[in-house]
Amino acid sequence: MRASERLARIFGTSHTPRGDVGLALVVAAFAALLLWQAAKVPPPFFDPLGSAAVPRGVAVVLLLLAAIVLVRALLARPWPALERDTGYRRRPDVACGIVALAVAYVGVMAAGVLGFMVATILFLALGTALLATFRRRQVLIGLALAVVLGIGGTLLFTEFFFIDLPR
Repeated sequence: MRASERLARIFGTSHTPRGDVGLALVVAAFAALLLWQAAKVPPPFFDPLGSAAVPRGVAVVLLLLAAIVLVRALLARPWPALERDTGYRRRPDVACGIVALAVAYVGVMAAGVLGFMVATILFLALGTALLATFRRRQVLIGLALAVVLGIGGTLLFTEFFFIDLPR
C-alpha cells in the first residue's frame, strides 16, 4: 500500500479540494500570525507557562488541522471540475444580508445603542428569518431560539465567566 493510500485511509479524501486548499492556507496563515504575536508577549515572572502558552498551543493545533485538511485535499483524485451541480440555488442576496446583519450587530453594540442581549436576540431572529426566507414556522422557531440564546448567553457570560458585556 502506497503512502498516499495509507494517508487517504487515515484522513479520508476531500469532496471540495480547491476550497480546502484555500481554507488550509488561510488557517495556516492565521496560525503563523498567532505564533508571531505570541512571540511578542513578555516572559512570565511567576507563571511557569506564561501568557503566550495558550496562543502558541492554539496556533499549533490550527497548523496541525490545516495540514490534515491540506493532505485530504491533495489526496483527492481526480479534482472535480470547477463548475458542478450543487443541488441548491446560490443566494448572494441572503449572503449579503447576513453580512449586513453581522456588521449592524457589532455596530449597535460598539455605539452603545443596544446591549448584548437585545442585539443578540435581534441578530439571531433576523438572521434565521432571512435564512428561512421568512417562512412563518421557521421564523417562530428562530425567534424562540434567539430569545433562549440571547438570554442564556448573557447569563453565561456575565454570571459564570464574569465578563462585562455591552448593556
